[in-house]
Parts: sequence; C-alpha cells; structure tokens
Amino acid sequence: MTIVATPQSTATPAAAPHPSPIDTIVGEVRIGINGVSYEFYKQFCEEIGEQPIRLSYSDGCLEIMVTKSPHEFFRKMLAKLVEATVFDLDIPVRSGGAMTFQRDDLKKGFEPDECWWVAKERDVRSTVDFDFYQDPPPDLAIEVEMSHSLAGRIHIYAAMKVREVWRYNGRKLRFCVLDNAGQYQDAERSLSFPFLKPQDLEPFLALPGDDNETKRIRAYVNWLHSNEQASQHRAI
Repeated sequence: MTIVATPQSTATPAAAPHPSPIDTIVGEVRIGINGVSYEFYKQFCEEIGEQPIRLSYSDGCLEIMVTKSPHEFFRKMLAKLVEATVFDLDIPVRSGGAMTFQRDDLKKGFEPDECWWVAKERDVRSTVDFDFYQDPPPDLAIEVEMSHSLAGRIHIYAAMKVREVWRYNGRKLRFCVLDNAGQYQDAERSLSFPFLKPQDLEPFLALPGDDNETKRIRAYVNWLHSNEQASQHRAI
C-alpha cells in the first residue's frame, strides 16, 4: 500500500511576471491510497458516514479529498447559477447534490460536487433509493478541480456515463460532454442548457470579487432575461 498526497500550497508559475491571486490559492488537499480493495472503500464509506470529505475510488486507488474555502465557493456559485437558471426558466430538475455513486460491477465510486437530472428528471422524480444498475446517471455534474485528481475522477464520471460535466479550475470553466466512445470532449455550449456557453458564466465566478453573491446572481438572472435563446427554452 502506498500513500500519495497533493502539495499543501500551489506554486506560482515562474514565467508569470504578475501572478493572479488564484495562483497561490489552495482549493483542496487530496490524499491517494493505492493498493486498496473496492470492498475496503465501501466499508470505509459506511464507517465515516456524513463527513466533510469527498471519497473517490477507481482501479485500486482510494482518494480522500478535503475541500477548502475556495473550492466550496466555486462549487456553491456554480450550483447557484444552475439553480437560478432552472428556477427562472421553470425547467424541471431533480437535484442529487454530492450523493455517493457506486457501481460494484465497475468497482468505482465517487461523490460529485453537485449533480442534477435534467433530461431524465421525470425518470427519477420520485426515486428515493437509487440503483445505478437501473436508474440513469445524472445529466449534469459540477467538478471543481483546483488540483490534480489522484484517482482520475473524470474517468469515473465517464465510466458512470454522466453525460455532461462542468469542470472549473479557478480560472477557466469547461463544458465537457461524453461522446459515443466514452470520452469527454469540450463543448461550445451546454448539453443540458444549450443557450449557455462557459464564457457566459465565468464573469460571475471571479475570486476575489467586488460584488457579493446575491448581487452576482441577480446580475446573472438579468442577463438571462436579455438572452433570447434562454427565453426560448422557458418551460411552458
């Protein structure tokens, strides 16, 4: 068994003459334990219960991630933008939050930052106990990744067939859509919300920023109202 940990701080690139504050911010700390069985991972999940850590497992590696304030800020802001979108446009969704996803046949498991069923909302609207051999995976998940995943979390998303992942590293937002080969490709527009591009949301994610979160979300909703493509997707 071997243990690998991400550094406690993020080094500023030497080539950057005027580093951004984001360059030195630690978003999360990850510890990877290699040579761990899937059965140990599942038992570990049961033992620790509801703790403020994220667990991921794939190919013998158990990743334990402790999130810091910047990670949680970006996670929550992205979630608020999604929720403002579906509320304002009256789009039905089923929220999954950071629930645990496990597939015994794949020997993989993870907890997303946030997730939603959008296209498949009706299929899981009343589901309480999920069975991911039968129930569809989320249509959309958020993955804040300010450090490199030791367990390859994006590959776990792909194995679980999550159709779309919004990936944010503190600087750049990417909409990644699963292709027919099981690989994520950067998309110009969101699959779940085709009227949105990554650059539409990035101005509302800046850290640090001058505006409070309420003001940012209000500004975003005002932008939605002025977006003709968004208005066309308003549920009737």
